Amino acid sequence: MIFEKFELSPSLLKAIQNKGFKDTTPVQEQVIPLLITGKDVLATAQTGTGKTAAFLIPMINSLMTTQNKHIIRAVILTPSRELAIQTGNEIKHLTSFSNLRYAVIIGGDSVEEQLQQINSGIDIVVATPGRLLHLQSQHLIDLRRVEWLILDEGDRMLDMGFIGSIRKIVRELPRKRHSALFSATLKPDTVKLAKEILYRPAKIIITDDKPDLQLISQYAYYVDKQNKLNLLLYLLKEKMIDNALIFVRTKQDSEDLCRKLLNAGLKAASLHGDKDQIERSQAFQDFVSGKANILVSTDLAARGIDIPHLRFVFNYDVPNEAETYIHRIGRTGRAGKKGIAISLCSNAELRFLKPIKKLVGVKNISIIEQHPFSYAPRNKKEE
Repeated sequence: MIFEKFELSPSLLKAIQNKGFKDTTPVQEQVIPLLITGKDVLATAQTGTGKTAAFLIPMINSLMTTQNKHIIRAVILTPSRELAIQTGNEIKHLTSFSNLRYAVIIGGDSVEEQLQQINSGIDIVVATPGRLLHLQSQHLIDLRRVEWLILDEGDRMLDMGFIGSIRKIVRELPRKRHSALFSATLKPDTVKLAKEILYRPAKIIITDDKPDLQLISQYAYYVDKQNKLNLLLYLLKEKMIDNALIFVRTKQDSEDLCRKLLNAGLKAASLHGDKDQIERSQAFQDFVSGKANILVSTDLAARGIDIPHLRFVFNYDVPNEAETYIHRIGRTGRAGKKGIAISLCSNAELRFLKPIKKLVGVKNISIIEQHPFSYAPRNKKEE
């Protein structure tokens, strides 16, 4: 379906065309007409499926076609500052031919600067729950005329303990509003939250929200744990990798591996939950801009973050859950472009590889036993 069939504002259609959007994705095709007609929506969809545009386009279209006094009429809640910034960038493009204003309200940034933006008059707020609740509780932001509420990555926000903040924010919003909740999974607590904030929602389940494995070439290299770094450095050089996202198990592993890569003369940055918001944002921006071509991360970057033109994903540590593997490798092979996922598998991690191969298909992972640092697995039964 093409976007012209939705009878959108000409200014919005022009912005959509300039953005390079052509045909709708499945989530856009189902969600946009529902939100345009005023239905609340509960949808399962992940980053990379086009779900951000699925809620932004009808929301912006509605705000464009009603009187604009630069009061806050839309609130979008996200679990992380990285996702909030990305959503803000999407809004910037889609409102480029309108006079709508937006602000990204996140922890780690100057409260004074955010208040200046708010007081100058804005229409859309993209926020993390903690910072928005702080401003709300201090009566520094007026949400009494909000017409749109979007919760993005709902299950992740609940996993991060934001349920209390979300409930307090929602209590201050008008009862009559358009609302939508997007979540990668529909766990019981997510469904419970949806019942609290949505009114008779249409339920949309996108069955193709997992990465297209046909676009991702998957490899598992057998290697002794003590030789993982040597093999990683060899592969980075041998394959002339211009950028790579490398997943490790713990926050300390992220720091340690990043330091070793820097010592080897590579441009690397680390991303994990112990870094403050400013440090995390800087690491992510350095990677996206190319200032650092390697990002070493915990599973903080496995969901909710879209990294353009990422070709290589490494599992330096093989995840102990098969679903986590899917989320990790799904950072590549996006928007129809091919990607490569490489796992460095020690003997102790063979037990993790078995369920992964069952989930993605045994034939979809090529086992590489012969390389400069190869070893033979000691327990074939674990394969």
